[in-house]
Amino acid sequence: MANYDNLNLSEFTLDDFIDVGILIHGFTPYKRDYYFHIETLWREPWAGQYVLLFRHCYEFNYSTVAEPKVIIESWEDAFIDFEKYQAAGEPEGYVWGTNHMLAYPGFRLVKDSQKAAVWSARLGRQMQETCLEAEIFQMSLIFFDWTLTKVNDETNLIRQIIFPIS
Repeated sequence: MANYDNLNLSEFTLDDFIDVGILIHGFTPYKRDYYFHIETLWREPWAGQYVLLFRHCYEFNYSTVAEPKVIIESWEDAFIDFEKYQAAGEPEGYVWGTNHMLAYPGFRLVKDSQKAAVWSARLGRQMQETCLEAEIFQMSLIFFDWTLTKVNDETNLIRQIIFPIS
């Protein structure tokens, strides 16, 4: 197994997380923290898969920003399984079954967040807010801090959906 301890990940900011593939996301089993398993095409040696962990996440908002027409077109279960979608003739709609989403424009830290200020006052800790736009979803999280841990060097998925500018 590769050792990624020598990578200086502290130079990254949340604004660097654009055009990343989100493979999995959700609350950790202990329910306090929220994570994103992402894949990037960042320049070497940073390209690969990471776990982006938002620690002490006490407010989470999620909404679909797709037009109702797209949601209705994508209603059938064929859209949650890519093989069934292909067998159905690739009908119009959003294919949930790709099992990833592209973070574009991505994460951004909300400056002077009112929500974070309320939580900071409640907890006596400096809380932050980040917003994420990814394909047809928007999410916002109120959290204390975040960490980034490299998992591997895999970039197979992101290479299929992102075309790097030379």
